[in-house]
Amino acid sequence: MKQFTHAWLAFMAIKRLEDANLSGTDVEDAQKLVEWFRRNKDGVIRGAWYPDSLIHDNANSHVLKFEPGGTETKFRPLPKTYLSYNHGESSPVRSKAFKVVDPKDNLPDRCESITESVVDHLKIQESEEKGSAVSPTDNQVALLLFMLSHYVADAHVPFHCDGRKFSEGENIHGHMEKAWEDEMEHHYKIDNGIKNKGNERFFYDLAGYPSRDSTHEQEYQSSFLKKVEDELRGRKFDTLFGTGNNNVWDFMNAVCQHSYLLSYRFIPEGYDQKSVTADNWQSLGTISFPDLSVAVLADAIDSIARVWFRLWRRYEEWYEKRERDKKDEEKKELEKQLKQ
Repeated sequence: MKQFTHAWLAFMAIKRLEDANLSGTDVEDAQKLVEWFRRNKDGVIRGAWYPDSLIHDNANSHVLKFEPGGTETKFRPLPKTYLSYNHGESSPVRSKAFKVVDPKDNLPDRCESITESVVDHLKIQESEEKGSAVSPTDNQVALLLFMLSHYVADAHVPFHCDGRKFSEGENIHGHMEKAWEDEMEHHYKIDNGIKNKGNERFFYDLAGYPSRDSTHEQEYQSSFLKKVEDELRGRKFDTLFGTGNNNVWDFMNAVCQHSYLLSYRFIPEGYDQKSVTADNWQSLGTISFPDLSVAVLADAIDSIARVWFRLWRRYEEWYEKRERDKKDEEKKELEKQLKQ
């Protein structure tokens, strides 16, 4: 995915949490994250793009590629509301054994490690005195969150999980991601700032989210972006990772496996980078490009929202326990003094 697509997904993940019909303490935790994001959102375009523009760990940390063969036969489950789960069930390679192409691919590990870093940064920030030299700033925490959203989103891109080399030949991988980026730039108002100074951002609507370009409203109604909006509006949001997925690492493995299944629905077996062209890449499989786009983008939004929410809840649970422990210690100390 490209720069504005990544940033848009991060914004839509927060909107997903704000609009979600949650209950109990989930509502409070989600609202705290939403408010925190609102105060730190202006760096999202650069932050969510740093993995590509600066870190350049694309070869292994943005991918987990599979191919038919090997000995693995069990696909990790995803939440059944995910379109990639439902599309994957009818993938032509669903019943075949599969294997990881390159053991150095580590996208799930990257997501897990950044998740742990965010939680650690929040804990340290809360524990240090204001102005401490070792206390992380909100900007530093925000940067990690935005970077995390990049890696989570990349797991949903079918060609990031397909061992066929679609970045070679006519670079069909690039064609797909450009089509998404073109749609973002066409339908949303973007402030490019000072040229080449890295100040790009979305113009915001009254609710604080990327503002759509009203001059293209009629086209938007038939856009796959509108279909993403409709899909998420009708889909129940929950905070679970899917049966048996206990952490971010498990969840991202499941996402990558289903992206592999989705890729083979879009580009069937028998095709590779030599036979897929700029003319035929959208018309080879049993799923259309608009339908694939809705599955990729809607599921990516849900995944970013889930991962962000769950790490934030871990922090909140830690904070609440810490406060309870402090009160217990103060109570014990008071009781001790009264006995003296």
